[in-house]
Amino acid sequence: MRGAVHIGAHGELRSRGIVVHAIGDEITTLGPNVLMTEHTHPFDLSFHVWSPSIEQDRLSTGEHTFPFEFVLPTALPPTFDGELTKIAYRLVVKIDVPLRADLHLEQPFKVRVPPLIDAARPLHTSANTPSGLTLELDLEASDLYPGDHVIGELRVIGVEAQSIKAAKVELISRETGEAHEFVDHVEKLRVREEIDPARLTGGQSCSIDLPIPLDVDPSFTAQHSAKARMVRAQIDLADGHTLTAEAVIRVGAR
Repeated sequence: MRGAVHIGAHGELRSRGIVVHAIGDEITTLGPNVLMTEHTHPFDLSFHVWSPSIEQDRLSTGEHTFPFEFVLPTALPPTFDGELTKIAYRLVVKIDVPLRADLHLEQPFKVRVPPLIDAARPLHTSANTPSGLTLELDLEASDLYPGDHVIGELRVIGVEAQSIKAAKVELISRETGEAHEFVDHVEKLRVREEIDPARLTGGQSCSIDLPIPLDVDPSFTAQHSAKARMVRAQIDLADGHTLTAEAVIRVGAR
């Protein structure tokens, strides 16, 4: 991150230093009790852009500019405002003035997730019943962006078509949060595709195509919160049982 501190001094300014503080706040709230709230700092960095010296113990009247630059960790969780957790970042500039209240200015900034680097990796998952029924879910890619489509195939092996009452594939959003000994999660259905059971006869593959909404948040894992996407395939059987296969995908940010 690059920036600059601009100061307009209307008179000579004595200061013990000008400090830039870059800080991130991750706040998870699971309930009204204080023990159900967790507050940590995924990023915390302070540095001086100006300090007094023997040659210059004050700032003269006029305009002053102090450029700065620092590096954000690649694994830093992105700016996020969810139902359980909020992650926010801010820059605080403080002028330490002796015997007077310090001058300070605060400016929020956004952190984005890094680009996806393994988007072409396929995914395979399956689920089985004790009777030998198998539900297989294959996806062409594991890492996707908003506006992309989840493309794959669904297969059911070891069951007659009349034994399947209903079949569907869903794109699920899951937010999880932890606060001390408390853990909670929120799931939301984003996209659903109903499948005709006749398309699953004889172990044949059934193609699936789920669009990823443009407004989805990126996937991330932070200190005590996470955001994930799952592709969930489910079949309901005539005997009342349900079989579910689930694959976790990552969603980036454009």
